Amino acid sequence: MKVKRDFYIEQQSQLMRYKNIIKTIKITSIIFFILLIFGLYNSFYFDIPKSEIISKHAIGASEFLELADGSKIHFRDEGNKEGKILVMVHGFNGSLFNYEALVPFLSNEYRIISLDLPAHGLTGAVNSDLYNQEAYERVIEEVVEILEIDKFYLVGHSMGGMIAWRYALRNIDQLNGLIIVGSAFFANEQEFNDFQLINAPPLAFELIESKLFIRLLEFLTPRILVKEGVSQTVYDQSIVTEELVDQFHDIILMEGTRVAIGMLAEDLETNFIANPLDLRKINVPSLILHGEEDNLVDIKFIDHFVEQIPNVELISYPNVGHMPPMEIPEQLANDIEVFIKNN
Repeated sequence: MKVKRDFYIEQQSQLMRYKNIIKTIKITSIIFFILLIFGLYNSFYFDIPKSEIISKHAIGASEFLELADGSKIHFRDEGNKEGKILVMVHGFNGSLFNYEALVPFLSNEYRIISLDLPAHGLTGAVNSDLYNQEAYERVIEEVVEILEIDKFYLVGHSMGGMIAWRYALRNIDQLNGLIIVGSAFFANEQEFNDFQLINAPPLAFELIESKLFIRLLEFLTPRILVKEGVSQTVYDQSIVTEELVDQFHDIILMEGTRVAIGMLAEDLETNFIANPLDLRKINVPSLILHGEEDNLVDIKFIDHFVEQIPNVELISYPNVGHMPPMEIPEQLANDIEVFIKNN
């Protein structure tokens, strides 16, 4: 009888442990589900009307000009109207606001034109629905023509650097010089694969490579993902203020922008690799500026610029990440000014 009783007690004990495990799993599942719903709820954002975002952020020198397709491009025309002209092009998911800290250090000497490319900034979605390398080159050509600019220095940051050197190949006679900030050049598939292995892009940039996430991006845009993306682009984290994150988040929520960014992301995957020998055709003075702590574009991926562009200078910055115009605006302005005065 004692053996049966012990067996019964052991069975009851095991059954109780099993019930406790099931209960724990249920409670954990409920908590996870609640957190998931809460997370999704706080990540789900409807588009904000374009007029609302523009009225909030189009301040100071902000202007709009109309392109041939009827789209309005956000730009700023600042500084010394009699000075030499710099045209500034931002990077992927950036805007002309990325140059705001830099402009005051150059505005006494130079006229500075900055613009928001289609799918970006306060330009956002455009009527043509063209969001690719060639379309962006044509936009710059059109803006320069409308503003009646004959000669200028072209500044390109990150993706804007790729746009800038390719623009130079087609419009070299327009340029006094070329300035590339935090940009890479890939000569073949292996270099591009190495780049993806070495660099640690923000989670948002990694996710955007997924077509599923591109579709979800149209509805789910958690602010925390935006903050993580901004944080990873800079070395000095004090730059990442709540106001800056809010600005990035507001702009991505502008109506049509998320769909447009998704279209651009799909195109970029096929547009990175180029022939480095083409760089030899850039026969204007060129300046390469790069942060040594750049997590998005490791400095080793600028070698082709330095090796192939005939008249080129490289300046690298210790303790600087992917956003030198925001991180060290005064030093960057000084180096740009010295470059222009020497050329």
